[in-house]
Formats: sequence, structure tokens, C-alpha cells
Amino acid sequence: MNVKISPKNLSGEVAAIPSKSQAHRMMIAAFLSGASPCLSIDSSSDDIEATKDCLLQFSGSDTPVFDCRESGSTLRFLLPIAMALKNKATFIGAGRLPSRPLSPFKEQLEAQGCIFSMGEGETEICTVTGALTGGTFTLPGNVSSQFITGLLFALPLLDENSEIILSSPLQSALYVAMTLQVLTLFGIKIDIIFDENSAYSAFQIKGKQKYMRPEDMTVEGDWSNAAFWLAAGALASSFDCSVTCSGLNLASEQGDKKITSVIEAFGGNISKNANRVTASPGKLRGIEIDATDIPDLIPILSVVASVSSGTTTVINAERLRIKESDRLHATYDCLTKLGADVEELSGGLIIKGKEKLKGGTVSGFNDHRMVMSMAIASICCENPVIIEGAQAVNKSYPHFFDDFKKLGGDVVVI
Repeated sequence: MNVKISPKNLSGEVAAIPSKSQAHRMMIAAFLSGASPCLSIDSSSDDIEATKDCLLQFSGSDTPVFDCRESGSTLRFLLPIAMALKNKATFIGAGRLPSRPLSPFKEQLEAQGCIFSMGEGETEICTVTGALTGGTFTLPGNVSSQFITGLLFALPLLDENSEIILSSPLQSALYVAMTLQVLTLFGIKIDIIFDENSAYSAFQIKGKQKYMRPEDMTVEGDWSNAAFWLAAGALASSFDCSVTCSGLNLASEQGDKKITSVIEAFGGNISKNANRVTASPGKLRGIEIDATDIPDLIPILSVVASVSSGTTTVINAERLRIKESDRLHATYDCLTKLGADVEELSGGLIIKGKEKLKGGTVSGFNDHRMVMSMAIASICCENPVIIEGAQAVNKSYPHFFDDFKKLGGDVVVI
């Protein structure tokens, strides 16, 4: 699906969709407690459906095939859980997922009893045999935090006690904090060791623990996707415009809650009231953005940077290259085609702000966050923006363009 978006300010109020990151975790914990993984949420997505369908496979064959589709969270969360509960499992996927790295996670699981046979086709990721046993798992902190989350879910199920040791500082630590919050909600005890900087150093997990279903399994609003609307409010060319996103937990452990402080650092205006956050335009200027804990925000923040006076530097963003797309290159490519001044570095971006972008045709790179970012970029353009492959929004936000229109956006399928 290709869409054409005419430049218009967005203004109004939209409700936050359920958090994809928390929904994954709540579904998995619910399943491990013996409850149904089918949470009652008012909006789903391809990634959430992938996790739900994979969890339902546990009650079927002794040698299940888990179709993770394009969801890295589904694969990395469920792989150690599968080997804690099954003696053999096959994982398949689509898009870039079969080629995304599993090391050094794979080697740690192999050291604790798992045997990997890596897939050779376009869809098979791996077949794993052998029961996972407890022990010591050592992982660098600059690999995906999803590996840590998968282990934190699986290790309490084992007979043995276990420990996860971080050999370097943990990036995306707030995603692990979200995991720990869900585990606590379901009665799982994790002992956390902090280093001298009060950062995560190790996790000690007792075996033979039981997941217990809590009374409240509500999934909170998604800050990652609310970020697009808040950026839209800050980018409006009229001070009469503002965008409000409701249904957000201001005390959330979601790392992308930082969108509010980053927009304020750019010079945009943010106001908060109960569960509602409103963004409105201000005088935007370039800043430095550290992507360590907010990698998913970099595409939309780069859009804001492209029309902020001065220079914005994005650092510590190497891991964006192994997302649904190479998001560093995709961000460079898309914004450059729209007329922005962007330099791509090995681990970041340098963006020199312009007053306006010109518009043009961009690829969606089969990446939901790139499609949504370029849709918001249309606000800053002189001419329409055409996005190829806009159906990628289904991965996390299937009705994104409906909400875009609700806020006054002009989008048509071509």
C-alpha cells in the first residue's frame, strides 16, 4: 500500500493504543501463570498477535513450530521459555527476522544444555533441542535487552537457581525495568545487583518459582507510539495547534516516556494532566540525543531535528542497524529524500535543521516506525509526501492512519 500525504498541521486529541512492549510481557506472564494469553485490549497489532499465537502453540505438539512473523520480541522472549518447557522447538519468521543476530544469546543457551540447528531457508530461524538448565549466564549489556527479558521469564521455571551477569553496562535498561515490573506483578522474585553507578550489574533468580495471576492485568497506553502524536504537536506551524494523547501512565516504566523531556529539550511545549499529555509548538533548536535507552524514538526525533535550528547529533545508536530495517540508514535515506540535511555515521546521525523540508517519495523500508515518522514529517514539507509500503504500520499500530485523519491529516491511498 502506498499513501500520499498532503502537508497539514495536526491538532486535537487521540487515545494512546495499548503498549506493545507491555502487552508482550503481560501475555507471556499470564500464560506462565496458567491464564489465557489473550488479554482484553482494545487494539492489537501483528507483533502482539504473533506472541499470542506462539503461546497457544505450547499446548499443542511436543515439538511446536513457533511462527514469530517479524517480531524480534516474540523470538527472543520465547526462545528460552520454550526450552524451559519443551525438549524441541522450531522458530520461523519473516522479513529481516531470520537474519537478525542471536549471538551471544545462542552461545549462552548452548552452554546450559540447548543444541541449535540454524535455519538455512528464507523463513526458518532455528530448531533447538535439549532442556534448558539453570546456572550462570553472562551477556554484554550492549546486545538486545530482549535477550535479558527472555531469560528473566524462563529461569524462574527451572529447578536450579540461576544468575545473569552483565559484562558491560546495559543499554535499553528501561525495557528490562518494565520486565521486572511485570514479573513482580505476577509474584516472581528477582534479586538485583547494582554497580557503583546504581546501574544493573547482575540478576539472581531462584528456581522452582510459580507465576501467580494478579487481579489487574490492564495494559497501559503506549508511549512509543504516542511519541508520533506528541512530535506532531511540537512540529505544527501554527501556535493555535496542539496534539493531546490520552490514556498514558505518567509513572510508567516505559523508556519511551522520555519523549516528553526530549521534546522540551528541543524547545517544544509539553503539558501533563492526569493521564493526558499535550504537545504544542515552540522555537525548536538542535540538541544532542543519546539513543542508549530510547532507540525506538530516533526516527521520529530525527524528523523533529530536521526542522530545528542548528545541529542535532544522535549518538550511541549502533543497535538501530539490526531493527526491522537498518534504521540509521533508513532515517538518513528518507529524510534526505525529503530535503533534510543529514549525515549518517557508523553509530549515529548529524542533522542540520532547515526551516522546511521539500517533500517527495520515500520507502517505508518495511518498518512501522519509519512509515509513521515519515507521515509526521509531512507536516514540515512544502509538497506532498508519498510513502511506499505504508502497510508496515500493521506491525504495531494498524489504525495509525485513521488516527492521523482524526487529527486533521490529509492522507489517501494511491
